[in-house]
Amino acid sequence: MPFCPQCEEEHRPEFSVCPECRVALVDSLEKESREVEELAVALTVHQEEIAYILRGFLESEGIPCQLENLAFHAEPIPVGGLTKVRLWTKKSDAAKVQELIQAHEQFSSCSSCGHVILAEDTVCDFCGEALDSE
Repeated sequence: MPFCPQCEEEHRPEFSVCPECRVALVDSLEKESREVEELAVALTVHQEEIAYILRGFLESEGIPCQLENLAFHAEPIPVGGLTKVRLWTKKSDAAKVQELIQAHEQFSSCSSCGHVILAEDTVCDFCGEALDSE
């Protein structure tokens, strides 16, 4: 059976061109050995809504990321202090994430633990460290 090298769909033997992609079909698909880039936790936040804002901000800057919500939800809202959201990105983008967060005027990070906080916060909600008011 022939395969489309672009969409990787299998087609009937009488086809020579993929009807969707309009490319010539091949006899077999050779899987390239694609290296999967290692992921890393770029940041952790305790406010779920802030995590979604940060993800949108980072994706608008061209950094793909994924949220991992570790929140304990007790209907209908998360229990205070038990909300935790990790933002995962490619390991190679993690440093860029920290730079973008530091450059963004609405966010900052704790000098003690690196947790993302709002710029107006006076205490880190992750480690309890008193923050410098610059």
